[in-house]
Amino acid sequence: MTEPRDTTTADALPAGPEPVVFAVPPDKRISLGAPSLLALPNGRLLAAFDQTGPDVKGLSGKKGHDAKRSRWMQGRVMSSGDGGATWQLSATYPFRRASLFRDGGDVYLLGEAAGGLCLMRSPDGGSSWSAPLDLTGDLDLWLAPTPVCAQADAWLVPAMAPAGGGMGLTLFRAPRGASLMNRKAWTQGPVSEPLALGMPGQPAAGFGVPTAAVKPAWRDPVLVGIIDPAHPWHADGIVHVLGATSSGRQHWGAFLRVHVDDLTLSPQSAPDGSPWTWLPLPGGHDKFDLWLDEPGHRYWLVGSRGAGGLALGPAAVSEDGMHRLGLWSSDNLVDWQFAAPVISGGAGPAGIRCDPAAAACGSDLVVVCRAGGPRTRNARETSQIRFSRIPNFRALAG
Repeated sequence: MTEPRDTTTADALPAGPEPVVFAVPPDKRISLGAPSLLALPNGRLLAAFDQTGPDVKGLSGKKGHDAKRSRWMQGRVMSSGDGGATWQLSATYPFRRASLFRDGGDVYLLGEAAGGLCLMRSPDGGSSWSAPLDLTGDLDLWLAPTPVCAQADAWLVPAMAPAGGGMGLTLFRAPRGASLMNRKAWTQGPVSEPLALGMPGQPAAGFGVPTAAVKPAWRDPVLVGIIDPAHPWHADGIVHVLGATSSGRQHWGAFLRVHVDDLTLSPQSAPDGSPWTWLPLPGGHDKFDLWLDEPGHRYWLVGSRGAGGLALGPAAVSEDGMHRLGLWSSDNLVDWQFAAPVISGGAGPAGIRCDPAAAACGSDLVVVCRAGGPRTRNARETSQIRFSRIPNFRALAG
């Protein structure tokens, strides 16, 4: 971690082509959703992602149907035993927006089908999978394929849900080491007030967040714990939720405190007692992946590097800034240092690289993301999942 970075090559991408995890066949009208990634102790990699579009209905394998929106859905789990060079189909699943995580010797895949939680289990590292289990029945939830948070003796999962004409946040909890394929293991907390109501505007001059005429909105929430007792935000029984946020500026996110005992939310207080909800955050204008790397006691983030210049208003979330992903690190969640480029595409829709998921694999960092293809017209129609590896990533810490 103390090795200096060679600044002459700090902005150079890793050599070699980007391996393709999966590409939609040219004759299929299918788009791919944001992926999840899991690295197992033996080096095996698992990636999960959605398939949507008119031709999903005709695919073989497990499929689900969202009657509310009259849409078919199917996810794919792909596996790699050679470090990400080649990938094979491990399973299909009939839900969406799923996250991979491991509890002991079991691998789980948790997602949402027509608004309710669904879960699958693999006892052998992704070689075989259980039938999907409906955990909650029909709810109106919006999950994001972000890391499932391990906090003390519990797993915590955030989900968006309608609240008061907007979107609030609700959390699910299950005990670590328990039989998670048991509905009684899962507890849901209350749905918060609309998150936009809890994000007051800052002064309009200078760093004003949100910018004028921009209505704040959360998406893709990520949970992270603070283990440093000297950190001013550290408190027993508290984790923080950070979200990609529409603010009219690039690289800003929002965050709240989560009380683990009753799964309620509260603002983080600034030293003067006012609510502190906006946070300068690399890639905070788009989906990002953020985790605490306990071996190095540092936070790492993979997210969008955005567009050049000072993008404001709608330009802050335009597709012009969805072509490059980067890696940053921090020891306090506030001060971030750029560590390395991760993956980059060319101009236009085919060059889109977005919605990353990352995992530590030994001393390396592995990343998957959505990517455009020859027939891609916009970011909603990405047709590839691509893979990247950053060797010895902890040595890049600032």
